Amino acid sequence: MDLVAICNALGNKTRYQLIKSLKDKSISTCCNRIEYYENGVSVGDVVKLTGLAQSTVSQHLAVLEQAGLIYKEKRDLWSCYFLNTKVIDKYLKELNK
Repeated sequence: MDLVAICNALGNKTRYQLIKSLKDKSISTCCNRIEYYENGVSVGDVVKLTGLAQSTVSQHLAVLEQAGLIYKEKRDLWSCYFLNTKVIDKYLKELNK
């Protein structure tokens, strides 16, 4: 776990809000490859939430994925993104040391 990469990823308002929305389960998905209980999103869901271009959203998701805060699963033609709670829990423990 790279603490600096995580801090850099969360230092962007859009990425921070995306992580917070995933944590709070406030993003609904239109992707029929993600079950409700999984709390995942597609790129299209994030585009709809933020109003940003798809390419911009993809870049933000890539930064979050590289930092380990989210992970991606390919499901048919869809890329589905999920919160990596293990990394987030480790990060919070490190901050509290």
